[in-house]
Amino acid sequence: MKDSLDPTLLHMFNQLPGCWGCKDKDSVFVYANHEYGKIIGVEHHLDCVGRTDFDMPCPTIECAANFRDQDNQVILSEKRMRVLDIHPYSDGNWRAHLFTKMPWRNEENDVVGTIFSGIELKDTAILEVGHWICRAAGLNDQHQKSFSLDLHRQKVQLNTRESEVLFLLLYGKKPQYIAKVLNVSVKTVENYVIKLREKFNANSKNELIDLALDLGFGSHIPESMLTSQLSIILKE
Repeated sequence: MKDSLDPTLLHMFNQLPGCWGCKDKDSVFVYANHEYGKIIGVEHHLDCVGRTDFDMPCPTIECAANFRDQDNQVILSEKRMRVLDIHPYSDGNWRAHLFTKMPWRNEENDVVGTIFSGIELKDTAILEVGHWICRAAGLNDQHQKSFSLDLHRQKVQLNTRESEVLFLLLYGKKPQYIAKVLNVSVKTVENYVIKLREKFNANSKNELIDLALDLGFGSHIPESMLTSQLSIILKE
């Protein structure tokens, strides 16, 4: 399958920004571009070929099982997936990426694996993820416009745990998931949601999400979240 990758097309695609590559049905890398090879820690990006996420010289191996499950879900559903990834990489730095994973089809339109592409969430890149946060929360275009206009307005003061709970709520995660990620009880998460509603003067969880997005909290990844690896599937 590696031989089926056209060198001319690869040269063109490798000039695009961000990380990208493709894997076969067993989640074995068939290709990865230079930027992906650099952050994952291989000497040459083609050293990724023939490996799985379990074999990479990078702390992301902690989430390798999640990556494999996501690949399988994309292959079985034949639908694309958006994923928020927060990990330490081979250079020891933590990074947040927005990845898109989609079915890789051959000339007969059969799914033969997955294609992935990702951008690091920094500078203006965070604006793109704002769109997906709004979609995850079920908000309309007017709220997306408001989110962009009010990106830097943060009037509500939150402690570390409140910021973490709100961050995951904005990505459409339920209390059971949040409790597992933060290693607390579901009841504790529900209590934090109540406190957040009080701070935002919101009458419901949906209104809390609405207000938080309007105030720009969707653009902020809590620093405390950059210490625990996450790979979160986003709703479209």
